[in-house]
Amino acid sequence: MKSSETLAWYPSQLPSVKLILGTAIIAVVRQGRPINTRTLIEYLYVVQAAKKMKLNDRIAMQTAIAVLKDNQNVHGHI
Repeated sequence: MKSSETLAWYPSQLPSVKLILGTAIIAVVRQGRPINTRTLIEYLYVVQAAKKMKLNDRIAMQTAIAVLKDNQNVHGHI
C-alpha cells in the first residue's frame, strides 16, 4: 500500500504523521546532521527499532516512512 493511498483512506493519521516527521526533523537538527529524506528515514528506522509503540503509533510511523520513501522516489536525484 502506498502512502498516498494510506493517507487517502486514513486522514485521521495525518496529525500523528506530521508530529512524527516534525520530531524527526528536530532530532536530526540537534545531531548536527543535514536535513534530507535519507537522514530522516534512517532516524525513523532507528527510533522504530528502539521503541515499543502502540499499534496506532506503529501504523503512523510506517506511514511517515512510506511518505518519505515516496517523496524520495518522486523527487530524488541519483
